[in-house]
Amino acid sequence: MSYNEKFYSCVDRKGKDWDNDKEKYMDNDTDNCYAPKKILLECGCNPQDAIFEIDDERVENNQEFVLDSVIVNTTYLCRPIVKIEFSSLIYFEVEAENSGCDREIEVDLLFELIKICKGNKECVQSWRYLKEYEIESDDELEIEVSEPFTVTFCDRTCPDCCEYKMIVKGKDFEGEFEALRVVKPNLSALTQGLCHK
Repeated sequence: MSYNEKFYSCVDRKGKDWDNDKEKYMDNDTDNCYAPKKILLECGCNPQDAIFEIDDERVENNQEFVLDSVIVNTTYLCRPIVKIEFSSLIYFEVEAENSGCDREIEVDLLFELIKICKGNKECVQSWRYLKEYEIESDDELEIEVSEPFTVTFCDRTCPDCCEYKMIVKGKDFEGEFEALRVVKPNLSALTQGLCHK
């Protein structure tokens, strides 16, 4: 059915005159072809800071944290699209090692957006946070960084009830660390159906 055919069949079915009674038609008829698309907002349900363990000024290997999760129910939406928004604050305090003249400070983190639907788990998108400093001096240098990390992602999905999780993993580090944290995580989801059922 074409756009015009759908429009007129909708008006004829309701016995309404679209030109003369448009406002009343839009206000009172929730089952017409041109009702506003429903938008759903879901906020994260269990935000947790990621505090990386440090042993003798070295960040321990293979650390992974779930920062936040959100449950999105698109069961009753037609051709749903989900927009994920994530924000956090990355903080680290590190010193350059004193061995040699050319020294390096590095913080390499991997953020992964995981979707779980009916027990099936997949990584739908990932982002890398990388900070590198090269120091050409024998002087002692300490760096303290606190900066926001935010990402957005649109997922065209099938109607279902799914959970989205944002995970951070430690990949590679250089330097003598005093602290490394990802704090104030916030995950939210806006959902909309692209057509009416």
